[in-house]
Amino acid sequence: MRTTRRRLLLTGASAIGAFAIPAIGRAAKVIKLTISHGAPSYAKMLADLGQKFSGKHPETQVEFVANGDNWDPLLQKTFRGALVGDLPDATWQSLTYAQLLARRGISQPVDEFSGGAEKLATMGLSRPLIDATLVDGKNYSLPFGTTIPVVFYNMNVLKQAGFSGTELPKSWDEIVEIGKKVAALGGNVNGGYIEYTSTNAWMFQNILGTLGGRMMNPEQTDIAFDGPDGLQTLEILSKFGQTSNFDMTLDQARQAFNSGITGVHIRTASGISSVAKAASGQFELQVGQLPVPNPNGRLVGAGHGFFMFAKDPERQNRVWDFISFASGTDGQTILAKHTGYLPINMITLNDPKFLEQYFAANPHHRSVVERLPITGDQFSFPTDNTVKIADRMADEMRKVVTQRSEPKRALAEIAEQTRRLL
Repeated sequence: MRTTRRRLLLTGASAIGAFAIPAIGRAAKVIKLTISHGAPSYAKMLADLGQKFSGKHPETQVEFVANGDNWDPLLQKTFRGALVGDLPDATWQSLTYAQLLARRGISQPVDEFSGGAEKLATMGLSRPLIDATLVDGKNYSLPFGTTIPVVFYNMNVLKQAGFSGTELPKSWDEIVEIGKKVAALGGNVNGGYIEYTSTNAWMFQNILGTLGGRMMNPEQTDIAFDGPDGLQTLEILSKFGQTSNFDMTLDQARQAFNSGITGVHIRTASGISSVAKAASGQFELQVGQLPVPNPNGRLVGAGHGFFMFAKDPERQNRVWDFISFASGTDGQTILAKHTGYLPINMITLNDPKFLEQYFAANPHHRSVVERLPITGDQFSFPTDNTVKIADRMADEMRKVVTQRSEPKRALAEIAEQTRRLL
């Protein structure tokens, strides 16, 4: 059955939506798939995705199971489930964990269904994200969406602080300057906040990437962030930290911006929809791009996708039906409708009809989509200590942002701790 299905894909498909062709001669019995995730806030999106899929594939039902409230808790529970033999059929997980899941024998390669990375690329999927799913040349996931960091501006507060420009700040110096002016308003107003505690040291990775730096050498035998680019990254964080009047947790900072008392907030674009809803009728929201000072600089996305855990051939067929549906036009439309995540199917994104509907529902995403060509995926250290390393990096970044440590000293501490944990 799988050989016939693959032949159909390789010879007759011109877009990834063709992956959803029902298998000829498949038994009509109904199978329920369980798919774990770590995003309870997107339950409505997942429900819509499952319902639309089952409408086209009535022989397969999908049950989504929340197994954590973020990528890291989901990963840890996946490891525990693997130890006791209690894994779902698939998972919606961060692409950065592809190597960990593959090398532990938890996720299953999907090349037999996909036709391989080259075939996926010709069908519209973002090549940098496809590459993020490769382990020893095999494809272990189908990307579903991604996000990049953006700069949220409360234009009401900025204007109170004297901002009168027609264009949003483009450089770090300009961002810091207006943030300081907002901070000078005093009272309960905060100048700026950057989400430096984001999972996997994501914000550090992004600033480093925009400067042309990288986390490790190509051979992954040593870190590469402890040079001038890494120092400049922490210097930027230190300067931006001067815009903050208060030391807040991430949740407190998000609430403060949504309440209209913060001027500049740097976070993931996946939050645009919820922030826009909070700002509606309260203050004018604008969304700007993260500066990319180096001509060869790149942004680091936070790609996510579906991984196959099932080993039974019939259940694998059904999982493939679902994950290929999610990465096709219908699934990408559902993702864009319910979340601030960016679709990663380039064929879909180049469809004028889709873009018209997409920007109508997500007007703040125009500048975000422009950055997809220079967006890769985030990096994870090749060790089971990768989460611990990111936590230690966040601790040092907190000291820098709150002006309790100098960038040079913090970089040396991060480098020493990372090498030890590697």
